[in-house]
Amino acid sequence: MLRRVCVGLLVSGALLFAGASPARATDGHFLHGVGAVNNAMGGAGVAAPVSILGTFYLNPAGLIAFDGLRVEFSFEMFKPDRTVASEIPGFGSGSTVSKSEFTPIPAMGFSYKINDKWAVGLGGLGIGGFGVDYPQDNTNPVLGPRPLGFGQVFSSYSLLKFTPAVAFAPSENISLGFSANVAWATLTVDPAPFASPAISDPGPPPDAFYSRATGTDGSFGFGFQAGLLWKVMDNFSLGASYSSPLKFEEFKWNSLWENPNLPTFGTFRELQFGLDMPGWGSVGLGWNPVPALTVAADFRYYWYESTDGFKLDNPEQPFDQFGAVQGFGWENIWALATGLQYELNDTWVIRGGYNYAQNPIPDGLSFINIPAPAIVQHHATLGLSVWVTESIALDFSYYKAFENSGTGPLFGAPSGSTATNTLSESAFSMGFTFDTK
Repeated sequence: MLRRVCVGLLVSGALLFAGASPARATDGHFLHGVGAVNNAMGGAGVAAPVSILGTFYLNPAGLIAFDGLRVEFSFEMFKPDRTVASEIPGFGSGSTVSKSEFTPIPAMGFSYKINDKWAVGLGGLGIGGFGVDYPQDNTNPVLGPRPLGFGQVFSSYSLLKFTPAVAFAPSENISLGFSANVAWATLTVDPAPFASPAISDPGPPPDAFYSRATGTDGSFGFGFQAGLLWKVMDNFSLGASYSSPLKFEEFKWNSLWENPNLPTFGTFRELQFGLDMPGWGSVGLGWNPVPALTVAADFRYYWYESTDGFKLDNPEQPFDQFGAVQGFGWENIWALATGLQYELNDTWVIRGGYNYAQNPIPDGLSFINIPAPAIVQHHATLGLSVWVTESIALDFSYYKAFENSGTGPLFGAPSGSTATNTLSESAFSMGFTFDTK
């Protein structure tokens, strides 16, 4: 009976992944946390494993902390609010709000502790992404009709990770974990600034018509994660983990040349773009000052500057000689995650947290990052769990990523021209935990 229940839950989770919309991110283009429990803890959990979904995301060594069989599902409804504004002296200024709808982000996983030394598990997680949907706006210079503006701007990037994991405890106080990361990413961008535009008049300003990468393409990526969990004392633990870069095949699209003033107009061209995921490392602590209270704090570091698609050799000149953007130009960032969990009784558990992440996008590159404005920094989180039986809990969380903006120059426009990205986010999660304990 138990086996049938677990299989049924995993199949249901797989169907959720098949129909999931793109994930949007909060620490750079990563989610600050995964699952209702980890979200409510501010994304902390490298040394305080209280959820297997957070453990799959942060540190596979933590699987050893869960006895018996444990199954978790979570479903996040995420809503970003994005605005782009621009100004060109003598031509006016304007502001446009992106279409914003709730985005479902699923997460699922199970773990099984074989004995005191070994635990195994499998997780499927939505872990990151970005996207905007701006209509053409004649009152906003950057979204004005092409070729002087971009016209409409649409982007959608999503990342799912499937992670078989194993944890081994060589001693009573130390566990080691390893997971293979098999990732699937999808990307669409319109217009596609990473491809050289069709130019018939070099200007200034040039009549640059960028092609469209609108047929969503998918790509597999591969990497690994390794972690350590050390129980220093009965009520105090330290943890560390490293997640390798995820290397993806290049995204490819069938597209067309877009400049109506050239004989190539409407003819076929293939677009290509390489976009990997950066490696990142974490260290953390977990403390139980009293048995009912868990305190968690993590420090994370993300290496964007060495990652294909994000790196940019010369931020002062993001375009190549043909007018194609050479990369997003994101900088390496660090993030701090903190969380508290308090067990009121055998039924109710409450949580709260705070997460801060640096902004990876320099203000000077705001213009080329209009399709990917991952600029929020401060996140407040809260949540609770209700154990409706000894083995089944319902998990809930809410978080708010507070508004942040970045302003930089419009490349190729008159002096004093600017583009400003503004972003805030909110999300509600609900989940299900089954634990044989």
